[in-house]
Amino acid sequence: MLYVILLISFVAVLCAFQMVYVPAREGIKRANEAAERSVSKDLDAMFVFIPVEHLPMVKVGTLCVAALVMFALTFNMQPPAPMISAAFFGVLGYFAPEFIIKRMAKRRLEKFGEQLTDGLVMLSNGLRAGFTLQQAIQLLVEESKPPLSQEFSLVLRQYNLGMDMDEALQRCVQRTKDEDLALAVTAISITREIGGNLAEIFDRIVGMIRERKLLDGKVKALTSQGKMQAMVVACIPYVLALAVIKINPEMMKLMWTTFPGFLALGLVVILDTIGYLWVLKLTKVEY
Repeated sequence: MLYVILLISFVAVLCAFQMVYVPAREGIKRANEAAERSVSKDLDAMFVFIPVEHLPMVKVGTLCVAALVMFALTFNMQPPAPMISAAFFGVLGYFAPEFIIKRMAKRRLEKFGEQLTDGLVMLSNGLRAGFTLQQAIQLLVEESKPPLSQEFSLVLRQYNLGMDMDEALQRCVQRTKDEDLALAVTAISITREIGGNLAEIFDRIVGMIRERKLLDGKVKALTSQGKMQAMVVACIPYVLALAVIKINPEMMKLMWTTFPGFLALGLVVILDTIGYLWVLKLTKVEY
């Protein structure tokens, strides 16, 4: 009878494992494929052509490194604090490669926007000197620095391979998602169809961009205090927790050794995150 019970239990556990493992495995596979596509798209946008097939292994590696480092730093603390901190930072390490790549892609687009004003001035000067639009773009590619030169170099390559200039410029707008470039490309398309002085239009666009950047700088200066306050207030609970751990570790040990302590700790993290995001939302000015 005992062997029958053990056999039934084994079969039940095996079936339960199969029911949970297969969907989880498929979900993890789809998530990894989506992450690879997203990272590959970001790398292609940055003109970094490296394979991303080993991204899951890289993420597992950063997870292990982050977890081991944090476990070593908190090894002398009361259990299960080292395990909790290692698990938390391991999760952060797992998503760190994607976050870093997305941050690099975002910074590249910001740098492109910063260079675009000078690039439009260079195009305007080239057109006034008697160059065609293609020659002016070639001059821009030769005289400017990445990422501006990379994007317009791709525009020229697509044009030389037979693509219409308007379509090549529109693709550049889709890659960079820059509103100022979209405005300039629209002006180029209209001017090529109905005629006009493209150099003067570029000058007006440059003036408008500079005024908008000046306004953007004023808005950032006025909202910087609120953002800093949000960051300080969000960090205060954790700083106080570290201070109390050093002063009275027995009292703080209840936060990760009892069930109410776990609930309180989770509630603090959730409310602190909501408050930080709320303040950032309040300080974000749309214009």
